[in-house]
Amino acid sequence: FATEVMVTVAKSFEAPIKLVFPMDFLESGIYGSNFSLLGLGDIVLPGIFVALLCRYDARQHPNRSAVYFIVSFVAYITGLVTTIGVMHTFQAAQPALLYLVPACLGLPLATGLVKGEIEDLWKYCCHGNIASCLNLSNLQI
Repeated sequence: FATEVMVTVAKSFEAPIKLVFPMDFLESGIYGSNFSLLGLGDIVLPGIFVALLCRYDARQHPNRSAVYFIVSFVAYITGLVTTIGVMHTFQAAQPALLYLVPACLGLPLATGLVKGEIEDLWKYCCHGNIASCLNLSNLQI
């Protein structure tokens, strides 16, 4: 495989679906020439999952803190930091979802196992309109 398809497509596609960050920011400031890409899918897909866990917290545990939301948010940040660390270590592009998916799925599932709520978490389904599911007034973050 002579070319990295992921990098070629990401660099050639000119649309508002990616965030571009200078990798050499500390040396060159905002005028850096070496850039890192973060696709919109790397933000939206995990964000939907984090939002679903926030709904789960609000619906299943209305008077307690948002444990699953906090855990999934920390997992997302951990996955991004891991992606950036691997990218800088190997000086090569990395698919962020490769690190985000295990982190965002693993930590909330492990939390559910520890708390004994894994079956409820796995079977969670929000029926009805969104307003009834998103009663976040009692949620403590």
